[in-house]
Amino acid sequence: MEIICLDTNVLIAHKRAKKGDKDKTFLFRLTEKPYQFAVSSITVYELLRGDNQDEDAYWKAMFSNMRILDFDSHCAEEAAKIYQDLKSKGLLIEAEDLLIAATALRNRMKLATGNMKHFARVVGLELVIDNFTL
Repeated sequence: MEIICLDTNVLIAHKRAKKGDKDKTFLFRLTEKPYQFAVSSITVYELLRGDNQDEDAYWKAMFSNMRILDFDSHCAEEAAKIYQDLKSKGLLIEAEDLLIAATALRNRMKLATGNMKHFARVVGLELVIDNFTL
């Protein structure tokens, strides 16, 4: 079974969906595919950096069912390459997105995201975009 990396925005969109609309989210549709899920440790940081303990418990429960991909020195090297490439093109993206992209690339995983605008700029990164793979 293929493991794909989930971008932060896929998780947030699912959590924010009303109870009766959870089955309309991208994350729900992904669960209908033969995928297992992983998240970057950067996503863990993004979702736990607030001060809401109830939300933290929700995210920790969700993460307990996923593989957490560490951001290590190899990911840092990959991120530096991506940064240099995007900077040379005048197409820089947010630091967290750059680090998540590097983590997915380093782990040879596709990235499921709702933010094609940023991630499509990263050379070599395969994206899963709401029922499509690019």
